[in-house]
Amino acid sequence: MTTTLTTKTTNPIASTPGLVNTFRSEWIRIWHSSLRYGGFGVLSFFSVLISYFIYSSLADPTAAAGPPGRTTAADLEQAGGMIHALGSISTLAGIVVLSLWAIATASDYDSGLIRVLVQAQPSRLTLLGGKIIALSFFTVLLSAATVFVTSAIARPLARAYEVDTEQWRIDAAVEMASGFFNFLVPVLVWGLIGLMIAVLTRSSGTAIGVGIGWLLVVENLIGITAPDITHLMPGGTLSALAAGGTNDLSWSSALSLTLLYGALAACISLFAFRNRDIVS
Repeated sequence: MTTTLTTKTTNPIASTPGLVNTFRSEWIRIWHSSLRYGGFGVLSFFSVLISYFIYSSLADPTAAAGPPGRTTAADLEQAGGMIHALGSISTLAGIVVLSLWAIATASDYDSGLIRVLVQAQPSRLTLLGGKIIALSFFTVLLSAATVFVTSAIARPLARAYEVDTEQWRIDAAVEMASGFFNFLVPVLVWGLIGLMIAVLTRSSGTAIGVGIGWLLVVENLIGITAPDITHLMPGGTLSALAAGGTNDLSWSSALSLTLLYGALAACISLFAFRNRDIVS
């Protein structure tokens, strides 16, 4: 009697983790306590703090007008007033998310993990795509929590500062969904910008410094020399979308430019990550 032994060969292509497994791998690391508690804690704190300052700075809760650019009671009493503070929170939220995306991306280079990841997933586009999807899902949860905290703290503040909330009941679900969308899209693009800089520089510190420096310094300097184009810069455009549109930039124009900035950041990141040598 002859016994035939068969050897099972492993197909390297079949064993290569796909996008779903890549997403799971990235999500385990992204959902680490430092990023989770740091992101949710910081944005919740700023949501409460900024909301408080907005309501407490109302000189006259019944005033229908005020200094240009300053929030009035009339602004807060409109439909959707419970999330009016999101427009002011969005810039800080963008900085936080840019930092989180940069840290999550650059830490792979700092620890040398990037070499292991590339060996496990030879398709670099799939690898970075899984990271982008995981970070985007994290940002969706982060944004939802920020919107919830902002709307929850609005009612006790409105009672404390005698702001009428009767109009808040009008199309509340629609206003919440619209506010969430206008807040989420700019924040996601800030994250993509942070990822792009981190991929190019392979340093979270540099990515955070460049991102914050551009937002707080460069765009302000451009505003001094060429104020007519500041609303077309990334910071101005993303802020305009979060505010639901401004006098200088309509909501639809702000959305189009924001999506363009996000697409450019994603394409540059994918191209650089795919073609550059991996150096840890």
